[in-house]
Amino acid sequence: MPYASRADLRALGLPEGVLASIPEAEQEAALEAASALADSYLRARYDLPLASWGRGLTRAVALIAAYDLMSRRGYDPTRPGQENLRMRYEDAIRWLEGVAAGKVDPGVEDATPEVSSTAVQAVTRERRWP
Repeated sequence: MPYASRADLRALGLPEGVLASIPEAEQEAALEAASALADSYLRARYDLPLASWGRGLTRAVALIAAYDLMSRRGYDPTRPGQENLRMRYEDAIRWLEGVAAGKVDPGVEDATPEVSSTAVQAVTRERRWP
């Protein structure tokens, strides 16, 4: 399951007019791929799959997917005024690097159940041999 939806991609990644020309299946594939990339960073600190995540992770995935979608269409970051998409992608990657390094709290909850120290008690008995 991707960390961002097509609605998130519209709200955070690319304008609706741009996305209208990109098939939904291609958008979904980009979101899945961006989520898999995010997992490669998250795995450094969390057990996957995540049970919940914050908007920061959703934003990072949407920005990465947006960049990937536009790159497939011939996006050229060297053209004047076009560097914004690349900078946002690089910012998302740096954010994920910060998560992996423990410098950024992404507001996630991993799927590993917590075991409290009182949940398991060891019982020991002294055994006496005749």
